[in-house]
Amino acid sequence: MPNVAVFAIDDILATGVTGPLEAFNIANVQADVLGLPPEQRFTWTVVSVDGKPVRSSAGFMLPVAGNYNLASNADIIIIPGFNHRSGRDVSDFVANVPDGYLDWLRAQARRDRVLCGICSGSFVLAEAGLLDGYRATTSWWLTKAFRRRYPAVDLHPREVATEDGNRYCGGSASSWMHVCLRLVRRYMNDEVAQACARILLVDPDATQAPLLDAEHLTVNRDDVLERVIEHMRSHLDSDLPVSELAQLAAMSERNFVRRFRDTTGMPPGHYLQRMRLDTAKRLLADTDEHLEDIVHRVGYRDVSSFRRLFKKEVAVSPAQYRRRFRPGH
Repeated sequence: MPNVAVFAIDDILATGVTGPLEAFNIANVQADVLGLPPEQRFTWTVVSVDGKPVRSSAGFMLPVAGNYNLASNADIIIIPGFNHRSGRDVSDFVANVPDGYLDWLRAQARRDRVLCGICSGSFVLAEAGLLDGYRATTSWWLTKAFRRRYPAVDLHPREVATEDGNRYCGGSASSWMHVCLRLVRRYMNDEVAQACARILLVDPDATQAPLLDAEHLTVNRDDVLERVIEHMRSHLDSDLPVSELAQLAAMSERNFVRRFRDTTGMPPGHYLQRMRLDTAKRLLADTDEHLEDIVHRVGYRDVSSFRRLFKKEVAVSPAQYRRRFRPGH
């Protein structure tokens, strides 16, 4: 039987603890219905670092079965997201995680346990060095803080869930559903996972792409480039060749492109494209402007080409984006 240990800490998002347990319980019921052998049922326990009950972010107490040593025989270890207001909050929190806990996680990795970080919980795995070189994700708006602190991680912020060997990561707070479905598929089968997806109403094509903007993808801060980026933002409807931008930064084109990539994580042309798409998203969500007018305002001429680009980068069409994010549409 696959045994799951869910780690609870003070200020934890309660659904990150209870949600996976409900998902695995639904999977067990569906496995009964479909006649899977008993050894394919999930079992679970909830633990904390010191074995004491924890206070959820909503203020109520969550009981636990014991401390993390109780989870030493778990096949799957889940670290839910915790409450935070900024990327700095998350970084400060993981910087103060007890070394003994991180050492224990590293020991479980050496024993080939399946390790799952949900939302900000992925920071804990990364802090232990357990995501270096692995494909991972985190909550879309924490992308910048994550990339800055953990450059060795292969981060994919568009993804709601990632799976790389024995490492699983979830993006936003409710991504535990997507991670759990992947575990159900791994330990049971696709038929059970699909049944659970229908019951939980999980969209298998969900993505964080519509919520990402250029600022979230920026890695570092650079005062000189900030001025260049502000110029770009003010002239989205203009041609902005690299030569012009390098001149504004008082650099050679080669040095400018290198420094820009080091700071933002992408070349100037790609960043400009992201900024144009970000502005188009804002106008779609906040105004009733016609798409043709928006396209021209952000520096494009061909509406059909823009639609294709928008769908590729944002994962939905401009019309779908407006229906989703414009009140009353």
